Amino acid sequence: MYCFLQLERRNRKLNMKFIFVLISIFIFQWSFSQDDSIIDYGQKLVDENRLNDAIIYYKNHLNNPESPEQNIKLLIGLADVYKLKLDYNSTNDYLIKAHEEIELTGNIELRFLYHVKMIEFYRKRGLYLEAIKHQEKAEDIRKNNTINDSYLSSYYGRRASIFSQHFGMQDSILKYANKSLELAKKVNHKSNIFYATLEIASVCALRKDYKTALTYFKELIKYSNENNLIQHQADVYINYTNTLIKDNQLDNTLTESLKALEFIKNNDLLYNEIVITTNVYETYKKLGNYEKAYDYLLQVVILLEKHNLKKHNEFLFELEEKYKLAEKENQIKINTLEITNQNKALASNKIQLYVSIGLFLVAIAITLIIANFLKKEKSTNKRLQSLSEENEFLLSEANHRINNNLQLVVILITDQLKMTSKQNSFELKNVLTKVEAISTLHKHLYKNKDKRKVDAHNYLSDVTDSFLNLFEENNIKTKFHIDAVEISSDLAMYLGLLLTELCINSIKHAFKDQEVKELIFEMTYRENILFFDYADNGSALIQQEIKPKLVDKLCRQLRVQCQIDTEKGFSFSFKKEIRND
Repeated sequence: MYCFLQLERRNRKLNMKFIFVLISIFIFQWSFSQDDSIIDYGQKLVDENRLNDAIIYYKNHLNNPESPEQNIKLLIGLADVYKLKLDYNSTNDYLIKAHEEIELTGNIELRFLYHVKMIEFYRKRGLYLEAIKHQEKAEDIRKNNTINDSYLSSYYGRRASIFSQHFGMQDSILKYANKSLELAKKVNHKSNIFYATLEIASVCALRKDYKTALTYFKELIKYSNENNLIQHQADVYINYTNTLIKDNQLDNTLTESLKALEFIKNNDLLYNEIVITTNVYETYKKLGNYEKAYDYLLQVVILLEKHNLKKHNEFLFELEEKYKLAEKENQIKINTLEITNQNKALASNKIQLYVSIGLFLVAIAITLIIANFLKKEKSTNKRLQSLSEENEFLLSEANHRINNNLQLVVILITDQLKMTSKQNSFELKNVLTKVEAISTLHKHLYKNKDKRKVDAHNYLSDVTDSFLNLFEENNIKTKFHIDAVEISSDLAMYLGLLLTELCINSIKHAFKDQEVKELIFEMTYRENILFFDYADNGSALIQQEIKPKLVDKLCRQLRVQCQIDTEKGFSFSFKKEIRND
C-alpha cells in the first residue's frame, strides 16, 4: 500500500512537470509567432512599395518592442527600407544600431543575418571588396553553427548576386541561386524565390538561351503580380524587355515596354522608369521610327535631370533642416538656462548667506553648463562643416554625372548624324539643340549660388546663341529681347525647350523662297507677369491652322494657354504669372 501511494505521488509530479513544459512551449511559440507577424507585416508593406508607411510602422513598434530579437529585426527592417530609398546614411545608421544590439544578445543567427544585410548594403553601392569581407564572416558562422533556412536562402542569394555582378562566373551563379531557391521554396520566402529565379533566368539570357529566359521572366511577372511584389515586378520588367531587345523581338519589346512603363509610373519608381524609357527609345530607333525615338530620348534626358536634381535638392533640404533644428535646440537650451537662473534668483532672497551660497552654486552650474554647451556647439560646428564639405563633394559628383549623361546623348546623336540623310540630319540637329538647351541650364545652375533659380536673360541668350550658325546658313535676321529676371530651374528648362522648338520649326517650315527672312522674340516681365512673344515672317504657313505637338505638350507642362496667329506669318504668345520672391 505504501509503495502504491509513493508511485501515485511520483506520477502526479511527473504530470505537473509535463503540463508546465507544455505551457512554456505554448507561451514561447505564441510570443514567437507574434514577433514574426509584426515583422512579416512590415515586410509586406515594403514588398508593396509602401516605403513611408513601412518606416512609420517600424518606428512605432520600436518604441515598445516585445523582445530584444524583435528590436533587432525592426532595426534591420528600417535599414532595408532606407536602402530602397537610396538613403545610405540612414541605412548604415540602423545597421550599426542593429549590430550593437546583436552583440549585447549574443544571438548567432541574427549576427549571421547582419552580415548578409551588409553584403547586400555594399553590393548595392558597388563596393564589392567590402561585401566579400562580410561574406567571409557569414561563411565562418555558417560552418560552425546551425542557421535557419530563411537566412541561409538570403545568404546564398547574395552570393549569387556577387558572382553575377562582380565575377561574372555563370556556373557559380547557378550553383548558389539554385541553393537559395531550394531553401526559399522550403520556407515559402517569396522575395528569395523571386530573386533566385531571376538570377537563373539572367544566366539563361547570358548564354543566349532567350526562349528559356523569357519563359522565366514571364512566370516571374505573373508571380510578383499575384503576390503584390511591386519593386520585384518593376525589376523583372527591366530584364524582360532587355532580353526581348537582344532576341530582336522589337514589336513585342515595344508592347511590353509600354506596359511596363505604365506600371512603373503608377508606382512612382523613377530609376526603373529611366531604364524602361531608354529601352523604348532604343526600340523605336531600331524600328526606324526616329520621331518617336527622339521624343523618348528627350524624356530620358528630362528624367535623368529630374533624378539628379531630386537627389541634390533632397540633400540640401535635409542639411538645411538639420541646421535649423540644431539652432532651435540651442535656443531652447539658452532660454531654459535663463528661466532657471531667474527662478533661483527669486527663490533665494530669504537669507543673505543662502543667497551668496546659492549664487555661488548657480555660477558654478552655469559655468559648467556653458562650458558643456560651448563644447557641444563646437562639435555641432564641426559636424556642419563636415556636412558642407560632403555637400560640395556631392555637388561635384552630381555635376560630373550629369555632364557624362549629356555628353553620352550628344555622342549618340552625333554618331547618328554621320549615318543619316540630310532630311533626317535636320531632325537629329533638332534633338541636339534641345539637349544643348538642357546642358546650358545645367551650366547656369552649377554656376549659381542658388541652385533653384537662374537668370532668364543669360540662360535664354545662351540658348539662342546655339542657333547662330543655323540662322546664318539660312540667311535669317533675328531680333531678340529678354528681360533680366530670376526664374525657377523647372520653368527655365521648359522655356528653353519651347524657344528651341519654335526656332527649329521656323527654320524648317516657315520660309519658302523669300529673300527677307526675319525672326523676332521678346520675353518681358511686368508686375509679376511673364510675357512670351515669338514671331516670324515666313509665308509657308500663312492662313493655316497649326498646333505643333511638342509645343502643345510644353505649354501643358508650363500650364499656360498659348495664342497662335498665322495671318501674316507665324505668331506665338502666352503670359504666365510668376512670383519673383
